[in-house]
Amino acid sequence: MVKAMRKVIYLRDQSNFKRYINSLLEEVDFTPIVNLVPNEIKSITFVIPGMPAFSGGHTSILRLGTELSKRGYDVGYVSFAPQNIEDMKKNAEINLSNYKGKILGDDITKVKSDIVIATSWESVYYSRKMSGYKMYFIQDYEPYFNLYGESYIMAQKSYEVGYHMVSLGKWNKHMIEKECRINSELDYITFPYEGKEYFAQERNFDSYNNKKEFNFAVYIKDVGKRAPYLIQYLLTKLKNDFSKEGITLNIKYYGEDKNFKCEGGENIGKLNKSELLNLYNTSDFGLVASLTNISLVPYEMLATGLPVIEFKEGTFEYFFPDNTAIVTTFDYNDFYKQVKEAINNPNKLKEMNKNSMKYLSELSWEKTTDEFVGILDRISSRKGE
Repeated sequence: MVKAMRKVIYLRDQSNFKRYINSLLEEVDFTPIVNLVPNEIKSITFVIPGMPAFSGGHTSILRLGTELSKRGYDVGYVSFAPQNIEDMKKNAEINLSNYKGKILGDDITKVKSDIVIATSWESVYYSRKMSGYKMYFIQDYEPYFNLYGESYIMAQKSYEVGYHMVSLGKWNKHMIEKECRINSELDYITFPYEGKEYFAQERNFDSYNNKKEFNFAVYIKDVGKRAPYLIQYLLTKLKNDFSKEGITLNIKYYGEDKNFKCEGGENIGKLNKSELLNLYNTSDFGLVASLTNISLVPYEMLATGLPVIEFKEGTFEYFFPDNTAIVTTFDYNDFYKQVKEAINNPNKLKEMNKNSMKYLSELSWEKTTDEFVGILDRISSRKGE
């Protein structure tokens, strides 16, 4: 979310970054708020760091907002970062074509709402002055996006100023309780996925142990939490070693701008949903490094029946049951061994596919939004406090 916000406001040089920091510091206040319960909850406004296209975090915000809108709430999205409202609307359509709720532009001073929902650590400080009960939709533990220093501390402190926090999944909640001194409510909702867009196709896992060519779909982002250089190293070495055994690996990286140079394969850039579905359906393995809170990507891959490779050093096992993916380490010997074992053991792939499909069938944005609405109902029950 931080990186997306910086792209929106074009922090391309030091002078722009200094202006951004100075503007942010004018809003930073670590004093705990007094969070007043509204008399009723009709309007809900998400405070976002702009609306870039192809953003998984923004797509999740739009999905939650859309489901809340379907339940009768008046939902809006307002940016604290400068961005043209027409660009915001266009990018929202790219992220979620049937989204509901109103794009409100980038002037948060004009917005009044019963519930104000911050969606990134910066948005906490910008939204403090807005009227309404303050909530914080947490999709990742954002201090880890920074080296230890002032940005790390400001991100960490955002969890300590009294907002009613709702974590997407248990991992963020665990980290906040472990690392922060919180003085407000901290709930979590189940991490969901949208099953209507990514669906399984028939896969011939029995053919894997005789194949001489494999296609890898690899999610890559130039941020540390995605381990972009470690995974390139592992895959390039794997490709070279497999080549010596007469096996060809076709590696397609996606998710980052095409000008990001990748070793061992082709960077095909940022893809829309139909392009993603085609990539997953024409691949034999998917690889994702989820070092902090998990993203939608492994859910989408598994939903198409694509065997997923994840890492023990990350959080995948915090969200999925055992034996739903190839969970290896960053040690190359282990990485090679587990990929080779999966190729040579089709029954292992079949079992993972069966387990992951069963788990995914239990998830939906509708169910997750029901959990969020349950939190809103609890808030409403305290009106007058």
